[in-house]
Amino acid sequence: MSTQPYNPLRRSARRKVSKAVVLIFEAEDDLQTSAAETLDLSEEGVRIKSPSLLTPGQVLEFRTEDNAKAVRCRVVWTGNMTPDQDAEAGLEFLMPLQA
Repeated sequence: MSTQPYNPLRRSARRKVSKAVVLIFEAEDDLQTSAAETLDLSEEGVRIKSPSLLTPGQVLEFRTEDNAKAVRCRVVWTGNMTPDQDAEAGLEFLMPLQA
């Protein structure tokens, strides 16, 4: 049973997941990589914290540090600076994960 309160606005349940990941995105006509950490995850997307400046609408790839298959995402929102000066961001998977 989930400990998350029911939220009728969410399309799928999310769960707390803390995992190191790598973001791959285009910046200044070049591919960049950046370390990030997941905060929570659902079939539809993930909330991360990252030192990279991400922009809503930006499309990027997200992969775990063990080089699992990359997942294409779109940045939906950014904000909430953490105490270690990373910014939080909400990423929507372009193809939902299979449960």
